[in-house]
Amino acid sequence: MDRADALLREVFGFDSYRPYQREIIDAALSGRDVLAVLPTGGGKSLCYQLPALVLEGLTLVVSPLIALMKDQLSALEELGVEAAVLNSSLDAEAYARAAERVRSGTVKLLYAAPEAIASGRLSAVLAARPPVLLVVDEAHCISQWGHDFRPDYRRIAELRERFPDASCLAVTATATDRVREDILRSLRMREAALFVSSFDRPGLTLKVEPKSDAKRKLLSFVRSRKGSSGIVYCLSRKSAEELADILRKENVRALPYHAGLAKEERDANQEAFIRDDADVVCATIAFGMGIDKPDVRWVVHWDLPKDLEGYYQEIGRAGRDGGAAECLLFYSRGDLIKLKRFLDLDEADEGGDVGALERLEKMAAYAETETCRRAFILSHFGERYGKENCGACDNCLRDPADLRDYTIEAQKFLSCVVRLGGRFGATQAVDVLLGAKTEKVARYGHAELSVYGIGTELKREGWLELSRRLAAAGFVESVPPYGVLAPTEKTRAFFKNGERFRSRPIEISRTAARSAKGPERNIPLGEAEALFEALRELRKRLADQAGVPPYVVFPDRTLREFARLKPRSSEDLEGVFGVGAHKAERYGAAFVARIREWAEERGE
Repeated sequence: MDRADALLREVFGFDSYRPYQREIIDAALSGRDVLAVLPTGGGKSLCYQLPALVLEGLTLVVSPLIALMKDQLSALEELGVEAAVLNSSLDAEAYARAAERVRSGTVKLLYAAPEAIASGRLSAVLAARPPVLLVVDEAHCISQWGHDFRPDYRRIAELRERFPDASCLAVTATATDRVREDILRSLRMREAALFVSSFDRPGLTLKVEPKSDAKRKLLSFVRSRKGSSGIVYCLSRKSAEELADILRKENVRALPYHAGLAKEERDANQEAFIRDDADVVCATIAFGMGIDKPDVRWVVHWDLPKDLEGYYQEIGRAGRDGGAAECLLFYSRGDLIKLKRFLDLDEADEGGDVGALERLEKMAAYAETETCRRAFILSHFGERYGKENCGACDNCLRDPADLRDYTIEAQKFLSCVVRLGGRFGATQAVDVLLGAKTEKVARYGHAELSVYGIGTELKREGWLELSRRLAAAGFVESVPPYGVLAPTEKTRAFFKNGERFRSRPIEISRTAARSAKGPERNIPLGEAEALFEALRELRKRLADQAGVPPYVVFPDRTLREFARLKPRSSEDLEGVFGVGAHKAERYGAAFVARIREWAEERGE
């Protein structure tokens, strides 16, 4: 670990580790199998890149996406680390050159796709230089209980048989208890060290907006964050194209990304985003896993995601540099109904994912909850949030004065559920409350119930909305397979203790839509912010010359430290976050010169 600590500063330019990084690296260097569950942006890549520099021998990293390998390879080359990738993106000549570098012992880190495991070409390379450490990135892909199962990942177990002396380090950002157990079993881990960091990302602000007048809301949101990097996730290719067009017409540098685009256009659009030539990407879920852009300041979900695991991973693209970032989800029951229909079709086929509907319901419950959204997500991953108010989600930030008392309505609805005996769903309960004369009400004699016709204060949609909020708050539960409603222990406590039920207004009067276009104010930048922008321009020029993304030169945090500290010599760069020896030598003089020039312009 002494050597690892020295390389942390010398190569990566970091003075300290993030939570659990040092313990994970220590376990990996001692030869133990390790499963590390760290949040997106929690520094998973350092957990295997640093041991690879310390260990004598080759570290093999199995990674799911070519773009992710390319991104990490660029970053390592800028750090002066010998690394290589062997995948289908290389032509025969480039593959042969990379393979020879691995065989000769030059390369410390080798990236390969899971599909390549059965390849004779990769097997020959590894036979010549067996790995001492096997790394499985995005390890949740090996589990059939995960949200992103990939059959090719199952073949990684073959590598364990082929190289029994190599220890295994599996890393992931999204793993429930069930998925963790499946990873350990599938990778045949021996007395593995397990590290599970907090899933909390305190820098993320979480918000959900009704999907009404959503295009205007999106325009307003993006325009007020002009110049910052963001991702708009959509479920359909059509939406990705349409939203990119709408944003471009508003002079936002936006591009689409989806599987329907030609590979050249898709790659070019991703590269433009990574290199800050575009600010916004409107993308299907195919986008994001393969990039490591740390300065994404916001993520918008135009459609309801299919599960919380996928949603958590996608919002994890924001604020990876540790800075503040915003996450906005547009939600409508219509989206939920559409997704349920698709799932019904999927599950009719052999091999359908029987847990998909359950995961979708959990995602909808997140969108509908009026409790802390951060606590909701953490609870899903088996973690208890210790605060009553996170101060960074719309529910916790809501003014209590904005809530309305729905205690009487809640009592009526829950009484109806109790009297229906847990045998019917929300629709029948609402029909009873409204005094509807339906065939089903007549058949079961529900017009004789004491609650029949007592719910005239809300319309049908209002009662259905209230039922969803009561379910999200835990007062009723939907029982599979037919979704009948049953009371819970919380229901009994509600009546027994005389509790109140307060919620945001159900029927919100529509105000006149404000135009998304408004006068743009030219607010003068503070000195540090203006210098930061000047250094960003310099970084962009240097990155374009080097053919790498801007954040590979230096992350935003480093530029902000430059703007604050104003180093005037190469010696002043020592100790600045993210400035290792290789980068100081390569880029330091240019930034010092620009800062000096800046100071002279202002007579400093």
